Formats: sequence, structure tokens, C-alpha cells
Amino acid sequence: MNPLLRTQMLTKHFAGIRAVGPVDFTATSGEIVGIIGPNGCGKTTFFNVVSGFMKPTAGQVFWEGQDIVGVPAHRRARLGMVRTFQERMVFPGTPVRENLQTALIQYGASDIGDEAVTAALDYVGLPHQVIDQMAGHLSWGECRLLGMALGLVLKPKILLLDEPFAGLNRVGAERVTSTLRRLRGDGIGAVIVEHEMDLLLPLCDRVVVLANGEVLAEGTSQEILQREDVRTVYFGGDPVARDQ
Repeated sequence: MNPLLRTQMLTKHFAGIRAVGPVDFTATSGEIVGIIGPNGCGKTTFFNVVSGFMKPTAGQVFWEGQDIVGVPAHRRARLGMVRTFQERMVFPGTPVRENLQTALIQYGASDIGDEAVTAALDYVGLPHQVIDQMAGHLSWGECRLLGMALGLVLKPKILLLDEPFAGLNRVGAERVTSTLRRLRGDGIGAVIVEHEMDLLLPLCDRVVVLANGEVLAEGTSQEILQREDVRTVYFGGDPVARDQ
């Protein structure tokens, strides 16, 4: 299957210091790809460059075979590459309904009524009773789920998720897990940067390990955990981590 998203020798420097690259990467429809690595290895910078929030120093980003390095972030989202962030992705001073209706309007949806709004809530496992609550009054976990819903109403082909499990309790984490599995079943790809390995790895079809801005390893979760160089860089060589 041809990749939807592909990078070739993608590189990003800050003041002459290499933060990312060169990185060759692919992601396809209905595939969940995890990106892991120690703090400071370039994961979020890689996301920022791929999604168009930063320009690469060198290299290329391809979407459905077309070079999109010069395409701004909002246009990439309309092409089907939608990205979430670690913080609350909501308009706190407006109700949940208006948050989702705003996203639907941006997508150009013909229906922005309650049926379309509740369908988005159902997808991420949020109860319908939050529809009239101010988004700023939601819990942290509910805000993260609403952020995913805002991305999903844009009808992505691939969703780039930056630490979707961060700060969630068990219920919130289960809802995110359920949503990600549903994405795969609906043929929507996901690329996930995450530190919660016990939650991420069982979901992934493929895992990419970054170290010092470069790809150290790539493979299934089991293959990655069996590699000594990965355990040394990411887990510090802890033998307990080998069995997780």
C-alpha cells in the first residue's frame, strides 16, 4: 500500500543545532504508528515540521505522493492531515456545542446541528450531557477527548496525536484507546507521540524510535522491546523494561 504520508531526509536545525534528521518516515491509511524516544529526541519537533507549523531546514514531506513542504498547516489539515497538541484544544469560553460547530463550519459541513455534534461526542466517548457545558469547565480528560473530537470532525485521513494519554485517569485512557481502535477500523491512520508505553505499544501496528533526532529503530512493539540499543537509549537498559 502506498503511504499517505512520507518524509524523505527531513531535517530541522535551530541556530545551527540539529534537532531532527535526517528522517525517512511513512504512514498509511488505517495504520497506528507510535513514535517514541527519550525527552529531547525531536518527537514534537518532527510533528511540528510534518504538520506545517515549522519549516524544515532540509528534506521533503509528501502527502499522497505530492511534495507539501510549502503548504501551510491549515491547508494540510484540509487535505486530511490533522494534528492535536498536548494542551487543551478547546475554546474555553464557549459551550461544547459551539466548539464542535465551529470545527464543522471550518470543515464546510452542511449539517452543524445537534445530530452532527452528538455523533462527534459518541465517537470519542463523551456523554451527551456535556453539550451545553462551557468547554473551560470540563475536566482535563474531557478536554483532551473534546480536542480529539474537534480533530475528527475535520474528517482526517491521518490524525497526528501528541501525547493523547498525558494526564488521563483510567476511564479517560480507556476512551482514548477505544477511539484509536475505532479509527483503525474506519480506515483512518494515526501517528502517536507518547510516553505511556504500556498504553501505546499494544495499539501500534508499527513503532518508530527516535534518538538524537534520528530513527534508531523501527518495527513491531515486540521487535522494538527486544532490541538492546533501544532499551539502552529509552529504558536505560533496565532488564525489568524488557518484559513490559
